[in-house]
Amino acid sequence: MTAPAPPRPRAQGVIHDLGYARYAGERRPPSTLWHVIMRQHLAYAWKTRWRLKPWIVGALVITVGVGVVLYVSKNSIVGMLSQRGVGPTWLTAAIPYAYQWYRIPAFMITMTIGAAIIARDRETGAFTFYFSRPVRPLDYVLGKLTGQLVLLATIFLAGPILLALFSVGLTETTSDALTQLKTLPKVLAIGTLGTFAYATLPLAFSAMAPRRAIALAVWAGYYIMVAKIIAELGALLWLPLKAFDLGSAMEAMAMRLFDVSLPGEEHAPLWAAIGSLFVQGAAATAAIVVMVKREAEGSVGGSS
Repeated sequence: MTAPAPPRPRAQGVIHDLGYARYAGERRPPSTLWHVIMRQHLAYAWKTRWRLKPWIVGALVITVGVGVVLYVSKNSIVGMLSQRGVGPTWLTAAIPYAYQWYRIPAFMITMTIGAAIIARDRETGAFTFYFSRPVRPLDYVLGKLTGQLVLLATIFLAGPILLALFSVGLTETTSDALTQLKTLPKVLAIGTLGTFAYATLPLAFSAMAPRRAIALAVWAGYYIMVAKIIAELGALLWLPLKAFDLGSAMEAMAMRLFDVSLPGEEHAPLWAAIGSLFVQGAAATAAIVVMVKREAEGSVGGSS
């Protein structure tokens, strides 16, 4: 009886991934991930014609228009609009009125980008991608918030700073130029707080809404109706409440700092305007962090 033949070894095939290539690019630390999210946010805003570009053009038109008024109204009646009757010069008086117009393109940016962007990520399932490691909730919040701050700064900081510098150039003496330079810190303060509030509040509504349409509707209702109604009640009952409306708060801050006013209109106190912009912006930032962290914890591979 012969021994059985040993089993033949099975042939094993090897599959080679010819498309694989080792990553040889720059390796950045995880702490810079928010930079990538910020750049993506800005790229998304600039991508189409209607999200950002028309409102930047609108802000530019406002800046040029006010600059023309500054130039042609030299020594005109503009300076007589001061609360005290003599008040600031024509150069100082014209700048605060620009904020009434700047808030229009700023609100449109909040509608096309700010109030929709986080809700859009939720709708499209992008959170699952973002919060697979190593992206943290803090990276996401910093990236989106910084990107939105940059967009709003082009409205509330770039234009007014150019107007302030232009007003310095229109002075005739060195002493007048040095005096006019004092408007620059005021413009920076107004623009910084306004940018902060207009950037964070729409993002907060977007973070809390399940869909873009809901976020846009709620934010528009809050900005156009709720805040306006509270501001009108404040004008009748308690003047500081008038600063609840973001646009009214910025206008009040500008008028109080520049010591000018519209005839027959009383603005909220300076402390109320500053407090409203800061407190609403801070509360909105906290809401964004809480909601994004909750979303990250519920996503696949949510990071800590």
